[in-house]
Amino acid sequence: MEELLKQILNELHTLNNRVGNLEQGQESMNARLTSLQRGQEDINARLANLEKEVARIKTTTRSIKHELRYVWEDIRRVSKRLSTQEEEIVMLKRLK
Repeated sequence: MEELLKQILNELHTLNNRVGNLEQGQESMNARLTSLQRGQEDINARLANLEKEVARIKTTTRSIKHELRYVWEDIRRVSKRLSTQEEEIVMLKRLK
């Protein structure tokens, strides 16, 4: 009978140790989960910032494209003027 009680107590002790190990593992997993959640929140915040920056870049790009259209129009006008002046110079040289 005493031997049986010792064996039962020994088994209970082993089970208590295992439960303690499980609890420690659970605490470790909870700490890791908390760390992962913080990391996810950081990633989400950075993603939100990136989305804002992309929207700003799109707006800026649209504006640049719009302004570039006017720049090309100015270049065409200058080119026409230069072509006209070159033709006039050629004609003047012929008259000399």
